[in-house]
Amino acid sequence: MIQGPQAPQAPPVPPASYWPDGGGERPVTSKAPGWAKAVLAGAATVAVLGGGLIAVRGVGQDAVPVALPSPSFDLPSDLPSELPSTLPSSLPSSSGLPSAASSSEAAETPAATSTFPPLKAVPEVCDLLPASLTTRLAPKSQSEPGVQKDGYGALRKGCEWTQTAKNIKNGILESRTIFLAVNVWPSVEDAREDADFNFDSMKDMAGTKEENPGLRYLSTYGEMKDLDGIGDETHAMYTQNLKGTTNVWAYIVMGNTTINVRYFGTDNKGGQITAQGANTKPVAEDVLMKGAQEVAEQTVKALTR
Repeated sequence: MIQGPQAPQAPPVPPASYWPDGGGERPVTSKAPGWAKAVLAGAATVAVLGGGLIAVRGVGQDAVPVALPSPSFDLPSDLPSELPSTLPSSLPSSSGLPSAASSSEAAETPAATSTFPPLKAVPEVCDLLPASLTTRLAPKSQSEPGVQKDGYGALRKGCEWTQTAKNIKNGILESRTIFLAVNVWPSVEDAREDADFNFDSMKDMAGTKEENPGLRYLSTYGEMKDLDGIGDETHAMYTQNLKGTTNVWAYIVMGNTTINVRYFGTDNKGGQITAQGANTKPVAEDVLMKGAQEVAEQTVKALTR
């Protein structure tokens, strides 16, 4: 009796070491795993709190992969003891069959390329957006450097433009915030890997709803959209929750650099901020999408001039 091929094992559970430093960003050496969607949906519950992305990790660490039993089969007893020395003339010639060399070449992933010159350092991100843009998209806001830290091979800096005073128009309190982060990677390949991981996350969440009983709200994720003509590749997605908080998340890859944009918005009638209720209104997708696109375009322009 000859044992057949081993059956595939259950997908591995990501080890705790996969999320170093409490899980700021994924390791640069780690490609998007096959269980990435499961991590987003269960083992790492993703939610948007006040527009920010939160990952709750460490769930499911005790799960043990179970190997399926290997199938077996009997070979027939009347097999010839020797194979014929020549092939029948009716069989196709070897030229019609793929060679081992060509198969291995087809399996190779083409190297990531870009027409953008590589960056060697991250500039001060708060200087990338002109005041004419930030005061229009986030009126009465001030910039403050973010808390991004270098890690996983990338140099990182960020900035937030947050309103410091009420902006009331026609009895509506308009709340707007811009978040921008720039990550410079050692190579184009590293930047593409980071971008693909984030694009895959966006694809997994797009068009879904996620209930978080502990946080008492329901998040709805819009469709993933292409923002053509910005960097090498840019995608964006609109998110809304029952509290009326809305935002657009845009992610850009440009040479050896990735750019993370968030544009938040909420409107409140009567000029008062309420946690939830009839007075709290989401900002329309097209408004936030246009704003996020302007931030992305200006950032790429500032990084390449």
